[in-house]
Amino acid sequence: MADRPDAIPDLVIVGSGAAGLTAAVTALAQGLSVLVLESSDLVGGTTALSEGMIWAPNSPEARQLADAPDADDESKAALAYLQATAGNHFDSARAVAYLAAVEPMLALVKQHAGLHFALNRGSRDYVPDTQGATLGRRALNPLPIVARSMSRALFARLRPPLGTMMLFGGMSIASKDLHQFMNVARRPGAALAVVRLSAGYLRDRLNGWPRGTRLTNGGAIVAALADAVEKAGGIIQTRATVQRFVTDNGAVVGVDLGGKVLRARLGVILANGGLNAHPTARRALVGQPAHVALPPTAPGPHLDDLVAVLGARPDRTVSQPMLWAPASVVPDTVARSGPWPHFSDRAKPGVICVGPDGRRFANEASVYHDFVPALIDAHGSHPQGAHAWIVTDHKALRRYGLGPVGPFPARLRPYVRAGYLMCGQTLADLAGRIAIDATTFTATVARFNSHAERGEDPDFGRGASLYDRGNGDPAHGPNPTLGPMRHAPFYAIRIRTGDIGTFVGLKTDAAARVLAEDGTVISGLWAAGNAASPMTGGTYAAAGLTIGAAMTFGYIAALDAAKFGQGTAS
Repeated sequence: MADRPDAIPDLVIVGSGAAGLTAAVTALAQGLSVLVLESSDLVGGTTALSEGMIWAPNSPEARQLADAPDADDESKAALAYLQATAGNHFDSARAVAYLAAVEPMLALVKQHAGLHFALNRGSRDYVPDTQGATLGRRALNPLPIVARSMSRALFARLRPPLGTMMLFGGMSIASKDLHQFMNVARRPGAALAVVRLSAGYLRDRLNGWPRGTRLTNGGAIVAALADAVEKAGGIIQTRATVQRFVTDNGAVVGVDLGGKVLRARLGVILANGGLNAHPTARRALVGQPAHVALPPTAPGPHLDDLVAVLGARPDRTVSQPMLWAPASVVPDTVARSGPWPHFSDRAKPGVICVGPDGRRFANEASVYHDFVPALIDAHGSHPQGAHAWIVTDHKALRRYGLGPVGPFPARLRPYVRAGYLMCGQTLADLAGRIAIDATTFTATVARFNSHAERGEDPDFGRGASLYDRGNGDPAHGPNPTLGPMRHAPFYAIRIRTGDIGTFVGLKTDAAARVLAEDGTVISGLWAAGNAASPMTGGTYAAAGLTIGAAMTFGYIAALDAAKFGQGTAS
C-alpha cells in the first residue's frame, strides 16, 4: 500500500473511526476513490477503544423476534422516543434520515466488510418509561472477527483497545465474554470458554502477532472496515493532520496538511471527532481541573479555527457539552492500566458512591451520562475538582469485581499496593485512608444498609427503573441493585468526571452536509460522527446511539457525495 496518494482522489475523508471508515467503504462501493487521513499514527480513533455497540431500530436481527412489531410502527416508536428524550433540541429531519438509512448501512458493511452484528437482548433504552422505549430490540454488538487474513502492516497500525478491555497485555475481551470471565471459578462451561480464548491468543503470540488476532467490540468494527478500505483500493494515511481547508469559490476542494495541499474532486468528509479531539477545546468544554479523558485522543486542529473561514461554527446550543462517564485512572504499575469507565459496577448490590463529604449524592445505578452531572452539581466546586469514591465490601468485591479489579479469583493485592484500590478493615479505617469524615461516612452506610435490606432507596430511588435493575444482579433480591454493605474489609476507588465524546459539533442537514451559520450548505463539505452536532442535541437516549449515528451519517455523507459527483445531490 502506498502511504501517499499519486492521484487526486474523489474524496478526502478526515478521521479513521467508525464514521470515516464507513464513509470510505460506502464511497468505494459507489466506485469512488478515497484517501483517509488520520492525525495520529494509529487507525481507529475512539471507536477502536469503545464497546462498539450501535443503536439500530428495525434491524434484521430484531425483526426475527417472535413479538417483533410492524416495521412502520417500530420506526414511529423509535422516532417518538428520540423526540421525547431530546425535547427542544431534537432535529427531526436528521432523525428520520438516520432511521431510514441505518438498515441499508448495516447491509452495506456486511456485504463489503464482512461486519456482522448480534442483537443485545439485555440492552434497554436509557429512559425506559418514556414513550417509544424498548428493551432488547435496538442495540447491536459487533461480532468478533479474526484478523489473520489482514496484512500485518495494517494490523500493526490498528489502535488496540484500552488496557482495561484486554487481558495478558493483548487479548481482546468482548462484552459478551465478560460473564465467562466473571464466572470462571463457578461454572465449568465458563472455565472451558476462557481456556479456549486463551489458547487462541497464545497461538497468535507464538506465530509472531503483536497481540491477539481475535478482535472484539469497537476494534472489530475498525479492523473490518479498514481492511475493506485497503482491499478495495482506498488509501489510509496516518500522521496527517489537517491544518485548513482548501476552497475554490466558497466550495471545499481539499485540505492543507501544513504546506502540503491534497485536493479532492468531490470534496471532504469530516469525521475527526470534533472539539474533544483538541486539548484546549476539551478543557473549555469540561470545566473540571481533574477530568479524565475517556479515551485520550490525539491533538488535532481546533474545529473553530478550521471552519471559521467557511462561515461555520460548532453548535454549542446543546443541553450537555460532553457525553459524560465517571472514570478512574488505573496506575501503570498494575495490569489493565489506563482510564477506566465505571458504567455498571456502580449498580451492583453492596456498592455505593460517596462524595468527599462522606455522603451519597446520586442514584448510583443511573445512566453514566446522568451520574456525572449529578457529581458536578454536588462537588464541582471542590478544590481538587469533582470527585467521589465508589465503595464496596469484601463480599461484593469478590462476587462482582469493581472497575478493573475482577471478581474472585482475581488478585486484589497489586491494586491495593498501587494505591488504586483503597482498603480499610473497618468503615472508619477506610474513611481515614480516603480522607473523609468517619462519622458521616459510617452514618451514610448505616442508613443505606437499613433500606437496602428491604430493597428500597428512599433517598435517590435506586432500583426503581428497569434501567437500574438491568445493571444489577438478577439473582439478587428483593431488588437486583440494592444490597447492604457489611462484610469487612471495605474498599474504595476514587472516581472523577470523564467523557467518551463531545456533543458540540458542526451543524449538518439530513444529507450530512455542513451548514454555515446562516443555514446555507457549504459545498463540498460533509460531517459525521462527533464532528457533527448530534440530532438529539446533547442527550444520549440509548446505548450505541453515538456509533450508530457515526456509521449511518458516514454512509449518508458518502452517498450524497456520490450524487454530488453525478450532479444529483439533494
